Amino acid sequence: MTPEEIYNAWAPPESPWSLWAKPVVFAHLAEAANPYVLPPDQVGDPVAASFDLSPISPADGTTAIVIDLPSATGATLALRLANERGYRPVPLYNAVPAPFGEQGPVGAANVAVDLRDVMAALRAWADELAALGLSADAPPAFVLDARRRGVGWTPTPGHFDNRSVSLPTDFPSATFLRSRGVRRVMIVQPTSATQPQPDLAHTLRRWQEAKMELLLYEIGGYGLSPQPPRPLDVPKPSWFGHVWHNFLVRTGLRRNAMGGFGGFLPVPSEGGSRGFG
Repeated sequence: MTPEEIYNAWAPPESPWSLWAKPVVFAHLAEAANPYVLPPDQVGDPVAASFDLSPISPADGTTAIVIDLPSATGATLALRLANERGYRPVPLYNAVPAPFGEQGPVGAANVAVDLRDVMAALRAWADELAALGLSADAPPAFVLDARRRGVGWTPTPGHFDNRSVSLPTDFPSATFLRSRGVRRVMIVQPTSATQPQPDLAHTLRRWQEAKMELLLYEIGGYGLSPQPPRPLDVPKPSWFGHVWHNFLVRTGLRRNAMGGFGGFLPVPSEGGSRGFG
């Protein structure tokens, strides 16, 4: 499948939720074709394949899902929700993959967020997702990479900085959700997390203030038992609603000329950013 065909499998034009799907990662699949052509049984997170989905009811159009899990775990869970519950995966990966050179990809230690496993999952499962024939009205399961903000990564000259953030404009408004029959949103995140990530909290707070019902499902793994979904109350984040919010969250991030976030950090002697950022 071409990158365009893979993108259309994950974001079919007949789905109203495809308006929010991010094409950034898909646009780079062609340049990284060979390293990511893996059989489906070697792709994804085997732990996510065993997550307990019984608390998530089959899609009836009234509930949307936001998956905020790291690496290919989110894509693995999204495919299961499509197969087992009838939700439409909507990939919101907004980071540019580290580019390939003559010696292969930038080393994992030299990139803020290594997207190779995510790209492998998007490619490997496109055929299966397309074959499901999900209804155009299938409610969305938005998929984020919980590693997106690069927490713990140290910016170093010459390394590839593709840290990103999730903005309220990356999601439909509460008005649009209601127009499609959605009246509640379930956030799925790791049991180890205590609250939704700060960037996502801005979107959730807007939905909450618009009287959307929010639920939090902290999913277990690696021996942890999942807890039943519980009501979520999102405190008002700092700078909430401020006109400079988008500017502030982008401070220090590297916008890519092709869209999304990603670019080499300039080496002082080079002065520039090697064509990115």
